[in-house]
Amino acid sequence: MNPFEQMELKKMSMTKKELEVCEIFTENIDDILRSTATAMAEKYHLSQPAITRFCQRLGYHGYSDFKYDVYRHYKIGDGAKDTSSVIDYYIRLIRLIPQAVSPEQFKHLSSLIWNSRYISICGHHKSALPAQLLDINLGKLGILSAYVRPDRTDTLTQRIRSDNLIIFFSAASSVYRPEIDQINELPKDKRPVTVLITQSDKHPLRNKVNHVIWLPSYRNQGYTQYLESQIVPMIFVDLLTSYIADHQDAPGTAST
Repeated sequence: MNPFEQMELKKMSMTKKELEVCEIFTENIDDILRSTATAMAEKYHLSQPAITRFCQRLGYHGYSDFKYDVYRHYKIGDGAKDTSSVIDYYIRLIRLIPQAVSPEQFKHLSSLIWNSRYISICGHHKSALPAQLLDINLGKLGILSAYVRPDRTDTLTQRIRSDNLIIFFSAASSVYRPEIDQINELPKDKRPVTVLITQSDKHPLRNKVNHVIWLPSYRNQGYTQYLESQIVPMIFVDLLTSYIADHQDAPGTAST
């Protein structure tokens, strides 16, 4: 049985706390796949031992063992065996990008990038991939930028200025809350422009940045097929790069 069938089978004998963990795990599969037990405990106000005991209750050695089986289930489950079906799901998601991000939003972000003296780009875990791709693409266009590693984001406020731009790639996590809070505490005349590129319309940091770009994902579209979350942001970066290149000869002229 897959981990979710095991949870369903044992629900009748679960304690109140176990049912709480069960509900959180069932409704937040993406968080399971990208988070440690410590991060899950902190985000959902659980104790780490409670998570470990729950996983052991299902027959796993611990959370890591459970997490591996969740990933394995979604990669080799019934839906994933039909590769054409998986490709169709990815195509459907990619086709939703122009509906989620208007030409005006692309142009506006392109204008922000062209008119910024320096651009810092942040991304943690899988969100690091599109962040690094954007940094590489901007470098090819001669735009001064840098990908900021997760272990270096605490230095952001030490080197930023009001004519800087900071782009955060974050599917749904609040991992950048300390950095964004520090930025917002700066005087307005020293505060850089901030952009959040996310796949959650309820992202906990959406009201703390200047601009939000929302992208589709298999979760927010209700797809039953598990899809890698970073694919759509990677395509978005490619589309954004095209918009930036279109305005290469006329920075500052894009629509805002």
